[in-house]
Amino acid sequence: MAIIPKSNFLLLLICFVATLFSIALATPGTAGFYGKEFYVPTVCYGSKPQGNLIATSDHLGGEFNCGTLLKVTCIGKVPQPCTGKSVVVKIVDNCPGCGTSEHVTMNLSEDAYRIIANPVVAQGHVSIDYVKV
Repeated sequence: MAIIPKSNFLLLLICFVATLFSIALATPGTAGFYGKEFYVPTVCYGSKPQGNLIATSDHLGGEFNCGTLLKVTCIGKVPQPCTGKSVVVKIVDNCPGCGTSEHVTMNLSEDAYRIIANPVVAQGHVSIDYVKV
């Protein structure tokens, strides 16, 4: 039987508690996606590209501001439609109607969406958990 030194045990315990704490703070929602042709321009940054891991939300100016970073995790079945991975996205634009007409909390860039879910199997949107980073 292996004996774990006290310092390693304490580090392991801290990591475990931190993981549980971040899971407990996650907010449930849904996410759709949008194609690369809509990555720019954005309300927040105009024609300046912000990379490929970006998102839009109708919560801009409320829960989220321009540049808010969110860790997003698909919470459906793995491997289909969810991949079991998480992605950190940057809020870059408003998404009027996301909540009302599209019934999603946010739209992820196609690149970000493909990290957490298979867009073909997901049929438009997936259930997610998200937390501010």
